[in-house]
Amino acid sequence: MRHLIKYGVIALIVVLFFSSERMMIIPLIFLILAVSIPFQISYALKIKKWEIHLQRRDVRQVEFHELLDDMKAIWWVPNHPKYWGRCKTIYFAALHSRELSFEQKRELFDVFDDLKLKGIPYPKGRDVPKKVDMF
Repeated sequence: MRHLIKYGVIALIVVLFFSSERMMIIPLIFLILAVSIPFQISYALKIKKWEIHLQRRDVRQVEFHELLDDMKAIWWVPNHPKYWGRCKTIYFAALHSRELSFEQKRELFDVFDDLKLKGIPYPKGRDVPKKVDMF
């Protein structure tokens, strides 16, 4: 959905640029800014809420789905190192949680990977230790 909106707006700007209505580009840009700024503020507040909530502990099973839904609702991470670090704090709290399964950690990794968050490791599966036969 978010890619469709992004490419639709870009296509609209290109069409307006090559048409006789070039002056419509300026109000369209201001409209885009007026709509995107509240989104960016709401995304930043969601990230900050979860970072504060998980700052000194791991993600619990009961709150994972709420966390995942909030992170899926975010279309982009605000372009600032502070918010990238907060997203990494959230991810590492889930990654080090003993209550979450490998599939849940992988699902959260996919969400953050779609948000283009760099520097997060792919979760490793829990391998059952092999029994070594001793002679």
